[in-house]
Amino acid sequence: MDLHVSRLFVFPIKSCGAYETDEWQLESYGFQYDRNWAVVSTSEVCITQIEDPKLCLIKPYIDLQKGTMTLVYAENEDEVPMVVPLDTKHSDTMRMGKICWGGHLEGMDCGDEVAEWLSWNLDQPGLRLVRCTSRTIAPKSYERIDPKVIASNRCQYLLSTQSTLKWLQQEMENEIAEIDEDNLLYRFRGNFLISGDSLPPFGELTWQELDIGGVKFQFVEGCERCKMVNIDQDTSESIYKPLSILGKHKKEGKLIFGIYMKSEDAQKCKIRVGQKCTVIKTRKLNF
Repeated sequence: MDLHVSRLFVFPIKSCGAYETDEWQLESYGFQYDRNWAVVSTSEVCITQIEDPKLCLIKPYIDLQKGTMTLVYAENEDEVPMVVPLDTKHSDTMRMGKICWGGHLEGMDCGDEVAEWLSWNLDQPGLRLVRCTSRTIAPKSYERIDPKVIASNRCQYLLSTQSTLKWLQQEMENEIAEIDEDNLLYRFRGNFLISGDSLPPFGELTWQELDIGGVKFQFVEGCERCKMVNIDQDTSESIYKPLSILGKHKKEGKLIFGIYMKSEDAQKCKIRVGQKCTVIKTRKLNF
């Protein structure tokens, strides 16, 4: 089975748009800059697309040479974009935000200019952009959260496969409507897309350990999905609802698409599109 990395994505701001890249640095918490920032409301909650679907319209563009992240809202060329430094200077203003999986994020406030830009575009007064520095995990029901991650929900990496994506696309065409492959892929917000010959749909659920470009990754659990995957990431509308299809094809009793992965030896390495993936160890499924 010839497996390889076909696409890579980073999500700098929790629940905002993706930045696609051909290669990217790994850090102890996951991809560099992945879910390093969060948008915090006046009620001290890290808002997600569940609370405001329009977050997906905030698209980040990272320039490593300049050390900047440029934010564009709804690809609006007529509006002035917002430029945020990747290395936020220490701020005396620290903020906390409650997160959906339990616990809180704490981080440095990124200033009034970007706060006003976010509040204007999302039509919510008082929003703040926070560069996350730490996380408290609570209570018992969320104890499986990887302590290394910052604003990611559960684990360092989220991986999906081309074969499972194609299967879901076909199922949706059979039951709901035709849907563009990219439109479907973006809804699931994974870091890796893995492609390969003869890989069956949901074959990734059998992977216990995986080598990608010499870096070893371990399976943690299947990614259980919520209604957020029904949000079109280009329009913020809830349309063509893939969650209904996943509900008819549960895996291990859950609505699963993709897998959470962790790595212990990923620091100071890069993952590139085209790199070979090798399944080192497999696991048995309970369905």
